[in-house]
Amino acid sequence: MPEEGNLDWGPLSALADVQEVGGDVVNMMSYLFADYEPGYEDGQRAVFLLASSIQRGGTGSSDFDAVIRETYLGFTDRPHAQWEIEINFEDAARIADTLVGSRDRPDTQIAGSKFLEILVRNDTTHSILVPPQGERVVIEFEADGRRFTATVGPPTVELLIRCALRREGLDRLAVFDGDQLHSFLQDQENRRSLAEGSVARISALRLLKVMAQPGLISLRIAAEQNVPLKELEQLATAYRVRVAYETSIVYAPVLDVNRLDGVLRQPALVRQLGARSSDFVEKIGSGETGGLMGDVLLGSPANVDEELSFRYLRAVSAGDPFSAFMSYYHVLEHDMNEAWFDNLRKKVEAAGGVLARPTDSIRRAATEAARFLGARTEDLGYTELRALTAVVDGLDIDTFTRDLGCHLDGALEYFANGHLPFVEVDNLNFLAAVTDAAHADIAQKIAKRIYAVRSAITHSKASGARYSPYTDDLYLGREIPLVRIAAEQLLIPADRRI
Repeated sequence: MPEEGNLDWGPLSALADVQEVGGDVVNMMSYLFADYEPGYEDGQRAVFLLASSIQRGGTGSSDFDAVIRETYLGFTDRPHAQWEIEINFEDAARIADTLVGSRDRPDTQIAGSKFLEILVRNDTTHSILVPPQGERVVIEFEADGRRFTATVGPPTVELLIRCALRREGLDRLAVFDGDQLHSFLQDQENRRSLAEGSVARISALRLLKVMAQPGLISLRIAAEQNVPLKELEQLATAYRVRVAYETSIVYAPVLDVNRLDGVLRQPALVRQLGARSSDFVEKIGSGETGGLMGDVLLGSPANVDEELSFRYLRAVSAGDPFSAFMSYYHVLEHDMNEAWFDNLRKKVEAAGGVLARPTDSIRRAATEAARFLGARTEDLGYTELRALTAVVDGLDIDTFTRDLGCHLDGALEYFANGHLPFVEVDNLNFLAAVTDAAHADIAQKIAKRIYAVRSAITHSKASGARYSPYTDDLYLGREIPLVRIAAEQLLIPADRRI
């Protein structure tokens, strides 16, 4: 029976000790093959009898056990032989050694002295002679007089096991496909002419290889001799670049083991969900149909600038954090010149003067304002940060706080305490901003934070703070609500916001 501590929905292993990880591998197989009490032979191997726990029962209710057993036996697409599935402890220890040695890598990678294997996704946008799903491509190449092999195809068993041991939630074993298992065993039964109840034995590692979830891909760089890990990383990147250059096939790294498709999307901000929650619950409770998102509107549509509308719609539908952030930023950017000038005009008026709008470039207003205010032109002149600050200065901070708190779980805590690995930003304690002065202060910090992120993702000078595609996407995604809500306050009139 798997250890009690492994029955929660967190990772199945900490990958800290070879012996413990070897046991975790066996426990994982107990789940996969539905045998929680495997047999042990000669202290050399564990043997699972496929689906034996289903047939034995163990729910505590004999009637319920009988229903489950009869339902399983009634499936026509199940294997009909008694399949004994074995894993040698020596193999489990070898796998465990690789996983423990790779524990400092992302959970979607494994590494050794002569290889690096990373989970990737195919981001190719064309279909011209692209290798079919499940096809393995092996290419040998030379670098600095040494020979290497690049393999793109279904992940190795070791990488699949690492992903399975480190994922969380109900579908943490989704790197394996049970349908693939049943189809393969049925095929084996036909090939071997196995009748109902016949006993047959097969390697667990062979089955795990067969069970790889269709669509999962890895890139493995291997050498004939020991190679520093950093060099293997560089070669993996160089291989991906060369493939993209020659074929426009793109293999993007998957870095989050809980998102097997590798796609990191912007947080969903669904205002109707909170505003109509009681309505949805009532309809579900009464068995009514309906109660769908968008089947009613909680406010009337208001005319907005068409160009801004298109940019906003593109932002909401953006499929990656970079595109989403920049699309929302373009909404803020649209009226920056006007906001900057209006802010400057108010300063001059507060000092008793009048600032006329220049007939040519609006930015020339800084010279006249500096003369009237007795300041230096460079202290008042147009910069994108000053213009963005002028835009953000008009935001409703209370509404901002409510949107973050009501619709995005954990967002307020993140902005108050979170940090970004690719640029330094100010923390934003929205809950503490309760006075007008605090509102003004946090508005300035919002502008600085948005601008810092924008600069880091649009500029890639080696000497400056910069965002790294794929690697920093998870962190960038967390910043999107800030720029989205700011853009929405410019688009949606105050009296029509939810």
